Amino acid sequence: MKDVIVVTDSAKEQQRDQSQTKQVAVWGIVVSACALVLSILVSLAPLRRLVGVPELTWPTYKFLIAAGVWLPTNLHFSNDGHASQLSTHIILLLSCMALAFMIYLGGAGLLQRQSAQGDYQKVMRVIWLTTLVIGLIYVFTPAMLSHDIFVYTAYGRILTVYHANPYFTTLANFPHDPFFRLDDWKDAPAAYGPVWIAVCALGSLLIGDSPDRALLVYRFFGLGAHLLNTLLVMHILRTMERSPRTVTLGTLLYAWNPLVLEESSLGAHNDTFMFTLILLGILFSVRTERQSTTYPPGLRSYLPSLLALTLATLVKFTAAPMLALYLILLAGKAFSAKSFAQKPALLLRLRAVLITVIPAALISGAFVVLLYLPYWFGLSISGIIYSFTSPPSANSSDNSILFAIIQWNHEHGLPPTSSWSYPFFYIFALHQTWNYINTATLVCMLLVSAIWIWRSPTTRTMILASLAILGATLIVTFWFFPWYVIWLIALMAICLPISGERVGRALVAFALAFSASAFCIYLFFNPYSSIGSWIGWTCLTTVGPPLIALLVWLTLPIHQSIKN
Repeated sequence: MKDVIVVTDSAKEQQRDQSQTKQVAVWGIVVSACALVLSILVSLAPLRRLVGVPELTWPTYKFLIAAGVWLPTNLHFSNDGHASQLSTHIILLLSCMALAFMIYLGGAGLLQRQSAQGDYQKVMRVIWLTTLVIGLIYVFTPAMLSHDIFVYTAYGRILTVYHANPYFTTLANFPHDPFFRLDDWKDAPAAYGPVWIAVCALGSLLIGDSPDRALLVYRFFGLGAHLLNTLLVMHILRTMERSPRTVTLGTLLYAWNPLVLEESSLGAHNDTFMFTLILLGILFSVRTERQSTTYPPGLRSYLPSLLALTLATLVKFTAAPMLALYLILLAGKAFSAKSFAQKPALLLRLRAVLITVIPAALISGAFVVLLYLPYWFGLSISGIIYSFTSPPSANSSDNSILFAIIQWNHEHGLPPTSSWSYPFFYIFALHQTWNYINTATLVCMLLVSAIWIWRSPTTRTMILASLAILGATLIVTFWFFPWYVIWLIALMAICLPISGERVGRALVAFALAFSASAFCIYLFFNPYSSIGSWIGWTCLTTVGPPLIALLVWLTLPIHQSIKN
């Protein structure tokens, strides 16, 4: 990252130059903010046409889509009028989102060209106001790309209205329920942890029987989590003692990311709340790290981070690798504590590792069991295992490499058994094969990350390792949706690269590219695709760009800069 250093002979000239720099930054960000809000507003018309919810006729409907009513409704991609209209809406929606990404990256680039040290308070106000405005626009938009809000509502109603166990009872048992027709997972048990089930239960008390209210409750919750995450990103970067420019840049990169804004405030996915807890744990860890590292980590120092990461895992199991990495970080800190400088005995170091990690692991494990116990009480081990393996996300596939291969086999059939390609199309169409691939990928990445953290036991290293692990997981997963990329953007924003950091730079490029390419899934929203119907496009347009970005930024030469 290249700093701008202004050297003048006069103090007055220096102040004038700094004032001009700040003025350029503020007005440039204001222009970017207005353009971003306008691009989002224009996108709402094709969004509403594509996935509008007929029963939702809020007063905001006409006002919100007014900016995009001039957009055409049919670009005649096909002789089939309905398919052509759907493709038109998709292309126009994604074009607006592509424009939003260019504005977003342009605003980030403008900040990057400013002085590392400066007063960015006005810029921060613009970032916060823009985030709030776009978030509220999405909250009141009567359209939805996902029905997860109604899935969450069903979990809460099963618990609070029907007093049943959502891990073993589905909404299909209550066909008279007002959310029955809206729940895409009515035949599946709860797929998330007990912390999220508790949130769903509280939400159901506010929602009652109203789908309108369900959308508002969860969207406001998602927007609140997004704003809180933005605040946490800002505080983490400040606690890391990054420059004012980097703090502002990281805040913008998270707060204004079009994918994160849309999936948190429109889709209201629980990934945003999961990362609220993860970022809280990281903030606790960074604060502790700023204190003395003379002695191995004590219980009081690591307990807040440990509990926050455990709670995140109990929202969604995606957080489990980060919890494992945190235990590895504690082990590395215990082993390399400065108090051993005069006592290099290996046994003393190993003892410190054990008395640090074992209690931490036991506390986390006990907390998990304690919160699951009310749902497991009186059930067999096989029944508990079934509750984890029966949701579609555990035994099916969607928007992934596995899904593309299965679709290819369904469309074209398997090659003859004598063909060299038969083993590939047969073996890699098996769900179990991808279970092995996912497990192997996770284990290998954890081993590499453990070595990385052991050599440099810092919270920043843990963040970079987490970004690498979660990114690799999204490439090989058999179940993928765009909102999963929220994980990467939240981590990317707090680990912006410093001087000479090739891997960090590449991971940031990977995350940003993924947040843009994830929208390509919607190109195939309906059976007719406006760019062609080749099955491989579904996964290649999603995972291809971030992998290319990763390789390019790993190989590009590094320009040394002042640490910021």
